[in-house]
Amino acid sequence: MSAVAFREGDAWIVQGIEHDICAHAQDLSDLPAVFMRAIAETVVIAQHLGRQGLEGVKPAPDRFRKMFDLAQTRVLPINVDSLPDWPMQGIDIRLAPAELPAS
Repeated sequence: MSAVAFREGDAWIVQGIEHDICAHAQDLSDLPAVFMRAIAETVVIAQHLGRQGLEGVKPAPDRFRKMFDLAQTRVLPINVDSLPDWPMQGIDIRLAPAELPAS
């Protein structure tokens, strides 16, 4: 799953691309864990509603894909043991530039 990370006020935001799932943290280093936790919580809610996995979770708005595509830095966890136990291939979190070019 792909996601883009960016600063908003005092918090770091991580926004899913293929699925509109968002989480925030005060510290950039916490983003992979909080994002994986948000994914896990979304799956649990979906299962409660009788859905499978991330079925029914639409993609994020296009502006987040643009931010992801313009990013030049990845945010990867070093200690994957700190992430919630989740059978996902992996996450690709990229740090968005502070200023986006005009469209």
